[in-house]
Amino acid sequence: MHLTNLHTHTNYCDGKYCAEDMVIAAINSNMQSIGISSHGPTQFVSNWNIQKYNVEKYITEIELLKEKYKDTIEIFVGMELDYIPGIGFEETSIELMDRLDYYIGSVHYLDTFKNGVMWTVDYNIEELILGIKESFNENTKLAVETYYNHISEMVVKYEPPIIGHLDLFKKNNKNNILFDEKSDWYIQIIEKCLNIIKKTSSIIEVNTGGIARGYTKEQYPSTFILKMIKEKGIPIIINSDAHDINGIACNFDEMYKLVFDLGFESLSYLSKDGWKKQLIN
Repeated sequence: MHLTNLHTHTNYCDGKYCAEDMVIAAINSNMQSIGISSHGPTQFVSNWNIQKYNVEKYITEIELLKEKYKDTIEIFVGMELDYIPGIGFEETSIELMDRLDYYIGSVHYLDTFKNGVMWTVDYNIEELILGIKESFNENTKLAVETYYNHISEMVVKYEPPIIGHLDLFKKNNKNNILFDEKSDWYIQIIEKCLNIIKKTSSIIEVNTGGIARGYTKEQYPSTFILKMIKEKGIPIIINSDAHDINGIACNFDEMYKLVFDLGFESLSYLSKDGWKKQLIN
């Protein structure tokens, strides 16, 4: 089976290691390919996105690594690009799409505080609660619905090759502190989003990043959502959202078994000839 991981971060963004360290970690994990996907630049000041002045250096570095390790592992240059409410993908992100081997489309930002600062669903529970209070008048259901509407909008407009951590909202919903993830209304919101995704070419990633960094006990998306994805015939890929070398293949064996047990027959992977599917074994 072609072992790969297309969701990895480096010290160009909020990762802890350089791109070459991540490549070596992938080689040591017997992977046939790896994608480097640092968080793309945004107009907002943050310490978790690559800065615009580093973009050319980033692309050049990974292209050099492609050549250096061409006889050992296939390397792809990618980015995780933010779809931002009210903006969509910024102009810089749109320009990068044609230069990258692939990109991951993700929603982190959800709305704006009263002071004008945008907030994310995944920073911490305090920020999330304040954001829901200020932006949605404490209506958690509306906030959740808005999050998935942004994902649906992103998919319809751009069909990103990979959709990042579909149910990221659950990261700060430990023990259902904000809402019950098994409630009928939540399942209906998920179903509506998946019905839109299945009409596109986008692939949903099975992301173990929350497990790797101790935020969640379960992968994104949750197993009950994976069952829905299987029923709708939406393609999947297994990624670890690695922010360090130790997370490069976090729980991959468990994920291969999980999706196989759920009835998935194939996984998507990227090759030099484009996207392909492989049987799970």
